Amino acid sequence: MVPMLPARAPALGDQLAAVLRDLIVRRQLQPGTHLVEDALAAEYDVSRGPVRDALRQLESQGLVESRRRGFFVIGLSQDDINDLYELRESIELVAVTRAISQVSDLQMREGRDIVAEMIACADRADAAGFAAADMRFHALLYRAGGNRRLLDVWDAYEPVFASLMQLTVEEDVDLHPSAHDHGQLLDLIEEGDADKLRAEMSDHLDGARARMGRAVHALIQDESGEVAS
Repeated sequence: MVPMLPARAPALGDQLAAVLRDLIVRRQLQPGTHLVEDALAAEYDVSRGPVRDALRQLESQGLVESRRRGFFVIGLSQDDINDLYELRESIELVAVTRAISQVSDLQMREGRDIVAEMIACADRADAAGFAAADMRFHALLYRAGGNRRLLDVWDAYEPVFASLMQLTVEEDVDLHPSAHDHGQLLDLIEEGDADKLRAEMSDHLDGARARMGRAVHALIQDESGEVAS
Protein backbone atom coordinates (compact mmCIF):
# COMPACT_ATOMS: atom_id res chain seq x y z
CA MET A 1 0.00 0.00 0.00
CA VAL A 2 1.30 3.46 -0.91
CA PRO A 3 1.68 5.53 2.28
CA MET A 4 -0.56 8.57 2.56
CA LEU A 5 1.19 11.91 2.57
CA PRO A 6 0.37 14.12 5.54
CA ALA A 7 -2.09 16.91 4.84
CA ARG A 8 -0.21 20.09 4.04
CA ALA A 9 -1.24 23.26 5.80
CA PRO A 10 -2.38 26.09 3.50
CA ALA A 11 0.39 28.47 2.48
CA LEU A 12 0.63 31.66 4.51
CA GLY A 13 -0.49 33.70 1.51
CA ASP A 14 -3.62 31.55 1.17
CA GLN A 15 -4.37 31.86 4.88
CA LEU A 16 -3.97 35.63 4.83
CA ALA A 17 -6.08 35.91 1.67
CA ALA A 18 -8.88 33.99 3.42
CA VAL A 19 -8.78 36.35 6.42
CA LEU A 20 -8.76 39.49 4.29
CA ARG A 21 -11.43 38.10 1.95
CA ASP A 22 -13.86 37.58 4.83
CA LEU A 23 -13.16 41.08 6.15
CA ILE A 24 -13.81 42.55 2.70
CA VAL A 25 -17.00 40.55 2.10
CA ARG A 26 -18.30 41.55 5.55
CA ARG A 27 -17.27 45.15 4.76
CA GLN A 28 -15.09 45.32 7.85
CA LEU A 29 -12.48 46.46 5.35
CA GLN A 30 -14.31 49.26 3.56
CA PRO A 31 -14.15 49.94 -0.18
CA GLY A 32 -11.34 52.40 -0.80
CA THR A 33 -9.20 51.14 2.08
CA HIS A 34 -5.49 51.27 1.26
CA LEU A 35 -3.90 47.89 2.04
CA VAL A 36 -0.30 48.65 2.97
CA GLU A 37 2.03 45.66 2.64
CA ASP A 38 4.29 46.57 5.55
CA ALA A 39 1.35 47.24 7.85
CA LEU A 40 -0.34 43.94 6.96
CA ALA A 41 2.94 42.03 7.41
CA ALA A 42 3.36 43.53 10.88
CA GLU A 43 -0.27 43.02 11.88
CA TYR A 44 -0.35 39.34 10.88
CA ASP A 45 3.29 38.61 11.77
CA VAL A 46 4.32 37.42 8.31
CA SER A 47 6.89 38.53 5.76
CA ARG A 48 5.93 40.69 2.79
CA GLY A 49 5.98 37.67 0.43
CA PRO A 50 2.76 36.09 1.77
CA VAL A 51 1.16 39.55 1.85
CA ARG A 52 1.91 40.05 -1.84
CA ASP A 53 0.58 36.56 -2.63
CA ALA A 54 -2.63 37.28 -0.72
CA LEU A 55 -3.18 40.63 -2.42
CA ARG A 56 -2.64 39.13 -5.87
CA GLN A 57 -5.23 36.45 -5.11
CA LEU A 58 -7.73 39.06 -3.99
CA GLU A 59 -7.02 41.13 -7.10
CA SER A 60 -7.68 38.11 -9.36
CA GLN A 61 -11.04 37.67 -7.59
CA GLY A 62 -12.00 41.31 -8.12
CA LEU A 63 -11.96 42.28 -4.44
CA VAL A 64 -8.98 44.65 -4.55
CA GLU A 65 -7.27 46.62 -7.28
CA SER A 66 -3.68 47.70 -7.83
CA ARG A 67 -3.07 51.43 -8.20
CA ARG A 68 0.04 53.57 -8.28
CA ARG A 69 0.31 53.65 -4.47
CA GLY A 70 -0.49 49.98 -3.89
CA PHE A 71 -3.61 47.88 -3.40
CA PHE A 72 -7.03 49.26 -2.52
CA VAL A 73 -10.23 47.46 -1.49
CA ILE A 74 -13.00 47.37 -4.08
CA GLY A 75 -15.47 45.21 -2.15
CA LEU A 76 -18.68 43.70 -3.47
CA SER A 77 -21.73 45.60 -4.67
CA GLN A 78 -25.17 44.31 -5.64
CA ASP A 79 -24.02 44.33 -9.27
CA ASP A 80 -21.01 42.20 -8.29
CA ILE A 81 -23.30 39.64 -6.63
CA ASN A 82 -25.43 39.48 -9.78
CA ASP A 83 -22.36 39.13 -12.00
CA LEU A 84 -20.93 36.34 -9.85
CA TYR A 85 -24.18 34.42 -9.91
CA GLU A 86 -24.69 34.94 -13.62
CA LEU A 87 -21.26 33.38 -14.13
CA ARG A 88 -21.98 30.59 -11.67
CA GLU A 89 -25.33 29.69 -13.20
CA SER A 90 -23.88 29.60 -16.71
CA ILE A 91 -21.21 27.05 -15.75
CA GLU A 92 -23.04 25.08 -13.07
CA LEU A 93 -26.01 24.27 -15.28
CA VAL A 94 -23.60 22.74 -17.78
CA ALA A 95 -21.74 20.84 -15.07
CA VAL A 96 -24.85 19.38 -13.45
CA THR A 97 -26.37 18.38 -16.80
CA ARG A 98 -23.16 16.58 -17.75
CA ALA A 99 -23.22 14.84 -14.37
CA ILE A 100 -26.32 12.86 -15.41
CA SER A 101 -24.23 10.72 -17.74
CA GLN A 102 -20.80 11.17 -16.13
CA VAL A 103 -21.34 10.75 -12.37
CA SER A 104 -19.94 7.62 -10.75
CA ASP A 105 -21.53 5.53 -8.01
CA LEU A 106 -18.72 6.62 -5.71
CA GLN A 107 -19.46 10.28 -6.38
CA MET A 108 -23.17 9.73 -5.74
CA ARG A 109 -22.35 8.13 -2.39
CA GLU A 110 -20.07 11.04 -1.60
CA GLY A 111 -22.87 13.45 -2.44
CA ARG A 112 -25.31 11.61 -0.16
CA ASP A 113 -22.73 11.68 2.63
CA ILE A 114 -22.30 15.43 2.22
CA VAL A 115 -26.06 15.99 2.36
CA ALA A 116 -26.21 13.87 5.53
CA GLU A 117 -23.44 16.05 6.97
CA MET A 118 -25.40 19.19 6.04
CA ILE A 119 -28.48 17.85 7.81
CA ALA A 120 -26.38 17.07 10.90
CA CYS A 121 -24.98 20.61 10.82
CA ALA A 122 -28.51 21.98 10.51
CA ASP A 123 -29.58 19.87 13.51
CA ARG A 124 -26.96 21.53 15.72
CA ALA A 125 -27.18 24.97 14.04
CA ASP A 126 -23.56 24.75 12.90
CA ALA A 127 -23.49 27.47 10.23
CA ALA A 128 -19.76 27.25 9.57
CA GLY A 129 -19.85 23.48 9.10
CA PHE A 130 -22.93 23.75 6.89
CA ALA A 131 -21.29 26.33 4.64
CA ALA A 132 -18.15 24.21 4.25
CA ALA A 133 -20.21 21.13 3.35
CA ASP A 134 -22.28 23.19 0.89
CA MET A 135 -19.12 24.27 -0.93
CA ARG A 136 -17.85 20.66 -1.09
CA PHE A 137 -21.19 19.55 -2.53
CA HIS A 138 -21.03 21.98 -5.42
CA ALA A 139 -17.37 21.22 -6.10
CA LEU A 140 -18.43 17.57 -6.35
CA LEU A 141 -20.99 18.46 -9.02
CA TYR A 142 -18.26 20.07 -11.11
CA ARG A 143 -16.03 17.02 -10.72
CA ALA A 144 -18.93 14.72 -11.57
CA GLY A 145 -19.57 16.73 -14.75
CA GLY A 146 -16.14 15.74 -15.99
CA ASN A 147 -15.18 19.09 -17.56
CA ARG A 148 -11.99 20.22 -15.88
CA ARG A 149 -12.17 23.68 -17.46
CA LEU A 150 -15.46 24.32 -15.67
CA LEU A 151 -13.87 23.05 -12.46
CA ASP A 152 -10.98 25.49 -12.99
CA VAL A 153 -13.40 28.41 -13.17
CA TRP A 154 -15.20 27.21 -10.05
CA ASP A 155 -11.92 26.80 -8.20
CA ALA A 156 -10.97 30.38 -9.06
CA TYR A 157 -14.13 31.90 -7.57
CA GLU A 158 -15.05 29.31 -4.92
CA PRO A 159 -13.26 31.25 -2.14
CA VAL A 160 -15.44 34.29 -2.80
CA PHE A 161 -18.62 32.18 -2.83
CA ALA A 162 -17.45 30.47 0.38
CA SER A 163 -17.11 33.82 2.17
CA LEU A 164 -20.52 34.92 0.91
CA MET A 165 -22.04 31.57 1.88
CA GLN A 166 -20.71 31.88 5.43
CA LEU A 167 -22.25 35.32 5.67
CA THR A 168 -25.71 34.19 4.58
CA VAL A 169 -26.04 30.86 6.43
CA GLU A 170 -25.40 32.71 9.67
CA GLU A 171 -28.66 34.56 9.02
CA ASP A 172 -30.75 31.44 8.28
CA VAL A 173 -32.96 30.39 11.18
CA ASP A 174 -33.37 26.85 9.82
CA LEU A 175 -30.81 25.28 7.50
CA HIS A 176 -32.80 22.06 6.94
CA PRO A 177 -34.68 23.24 3.80
CA SER A 178 -31.40 24.09 2.09
CA ALA A 179 -29.91 20.71 3.01
CA HIS A 180 -32.92 18.87 1.57
CA ASP A 181 -32.72 20.97 -1.62
CA HIS A 182 -29.24 19.55 -2.19
CA GLY A 183 -30.59 16.05 -1.73
CA GLN A 184 -33.25 16.81 -4.34
CA LEU A 185 -30.54 17.77 -6.83
CA LEU A 186 -28.95 14.34 -6.37
CA ASP A 187 -32.34 12.67 -6.84
CA LEU A 188 -32.80 14.47 -10.16
CA ILE A 189 -29.32 13.49 -11.34
CA GLU A 190 -30.23 9.86 -10.66
CA GLU A 191 -33.57 10.24 -12.44
CA GLY A 192 -31.80 11.64 -15.49
CA ASP A 193 -34.37 14.34 -16.30
CA ALA A 194 -32.10 17.10 -17.61
CA ASP A 195 -34.82 19.74 -18.03
CA LYS A 196 -36.16 19.23 -14.53
CA LEU A 197 -32.64 19.19 -13.10
CA ARG A 198 -31.69 22.47 -14.80
CA ALA A 199 -34.90 24.12 -13.58
CA GLU A 200 -34.23 22.95 -10.00
CA MET A 201 -30.63 24.16 -10.13
CA SER A 202 -31.70 27.55 -11.51
CA ASP A 203 -34.20 27.94 -8.67
CA HIS A 204 -31.53 26.87 -6.17
CA LEU A 205 -29.02 29.43 -7.43
CA ASP A 206 -31.65 32.18 -7.72
CA GLY A 207 -32.51 31.64 -4.06
CA ALA A 208 -28.85 31.80 -3.07
CA ARG A 209 -28.35 34.96 -5.14
CA ALA A 210 -31.33 36.64 -3.47
CA ARG A 211 -30.18 35.75 0.07
CA MET A 212 -26.66 36.96 -0.58
CA GLY A 213 -27.92 40.12 -2.22
CA ARG A 214 -30.04 40.88 0.85
CA ALA A 215 -27.12 40.21 3.19
CA VAL A 216 -24.78 42.54 1.28
CA HIS A 217 -27.56 45.15 0.99
CA ALA A 218 -28.04 45.08 4.77
CA LEU A 219 -24.31 45.58 5.35
CA ILE A 220 -24.22 48.55 2.98
CA GLN A 221 -27.24 50.11 4.67
CA ASP A 222 -25.73 49.59 8.11
CA GLU A 223 -22.71 51.62 6.98
CA SER A 224 -24.92 54.51 5.91
CA GLY A 225 -27.04 54.37 9.06
CA GLU A 226 -30.21 53.51 7.16
CA VAL A 227 -32.75 50.95 8.29
CA ALA A 228 -32.74 47.81 6.13
CA SER A 229 -36.10 47.18 4.45
